[in-house]
Amino acid sequence: MAQFSFLTSALLMATLGGCALGTQEATRLDAPMLHVQQQDVDAAEIADQAAALNRMAGDLVRRSTLKGAATGALVGCGLVVVSSSNGKNCVAAAAAGGLAGAAIGRAKGQREVDARVELVSANALVRSIRGMNGQMEALELSLPELLSEQDAELADLKMRQDTGAITSGEYEAGVAAIRQSRAQIAEALTSTIARAETAHGNLEEASQRGQTGLDWHLGATSSLAREATSARSTISLL
Repeated sequence: MAQFSFLTSALLMATLGGCALGTQEATRLDAPMLHVQQQDVDAAEIADQAAALNRMAGDLVRRSTLKGAATGALVGCGLVVVSSSNGKNCVAAAAAGGLAGAAIGRAKGQREVDARVELVSANALVRSIRGMNGQMEALELSLPELLSEQDAELADLKMRQDTGAITSGEYEAGVAAIRQSRAQIAEALTSTIARAETAHGNLEEASQRGQTGLDWHLGATSSLAREATSARSTISLL
């Protein structure tokens, strides 16, 4: 009985050991598959990123659109100040009429005019541009990976069609899904480009009409348009 018990225990240990080894092997085999699944890029998520970027570009256009006139007017001028040159004329006329006194009065009046020449809100524009920069960076990271995975999927679909693993209809359906995904992202980027260029044009006009301190904003909007153009150029619509 003791010998039988020993043999039974040995067999049981060997069986359990084999199960454990099999489980470990299965886990090692499954792990890469799970890793690959975790690395898959969600096409819908990338499309949402592009759409969000486009919405931000719309906000940028609104914030860069010139106000009807610069805020405020010099007291006594009776006209809304719309540019620095108008402001100078207004101050000169006021001084000639004897208002509020000589050189000190003129200097103070000029400072007030310069402060009022704000056709767009520079601070609000900074917030919009920084938000778009962050969204653009996220898209520039995720879009190439998505396109690479879609290219691999297209090649796999073609191979499976050629070997008869899938029908022509199934192949066309797979290609159409990728084409639609890319078209959606491309459309959002194309609109973003147009809006960034519009915002840049608005800022140029504000600068020409007397608002200063927009050099950074002009460069940033131009850069956003270029980056969106570059991202759009990577998308083949099949």
